[in-house]
Amino acid sequence: MKIPFIILVFTISSYLMAEAPFQIGLVNPVQYQDESESIKGVKLNIVHSANSSVTGLDLGFASEVRSDFTGVQFNFLNLNDGNTKGAQIGWGIFGFSSAENMTGLQWNTINNTSGQMTGLQLGLLNMIHGGGKNFQFGLINYNKNSSIFFILPFINFNL
Repeated sequence: MKIPFIILVFTISSYLMAEAPFQIGLVNPVQYQDESESIKGVKLNIVHSANSSVTGLDLGFASEVRSDFTGVQFNFLNLNDGNTKGAQIGWGIFGFSSAENMTGLQWNTINNTSGQMTGLQLGLLNMIHGGGKNFQFGLINYNKNSSIFFILPFINFNL
């Protein structure tokens, strides 16, 4: 009687704890967790890894998140297809950060938000294609809904 109950508890708990706490990837699909998995913890990208969603710390060379991201990304390439809350920070020259909707900080050589941006962009080329309350510092700043002009050098914003 106890063994079927224990098996039932482990089965239910495995479904309830569907998110994986750790990911390490060499080159997608050569990665510890499948790309359909959600990561809640630490994601290490030796070259490139991809996951459904990530909450936590994302470090390495290239990261791809197919849905939502919450936390801090520190990669040469930060590629998020969904909502991003937190910070996307790049390293090296010619790095790139992108998000569909961004709340927080994008700090890379090239930053792109295709939807709403609420926060700050720091880089050589900053692009915001949607609305939101935002501020940009960089050599070229494109902001579709800017309070001043849609493209400006050094500084741009939408308040």
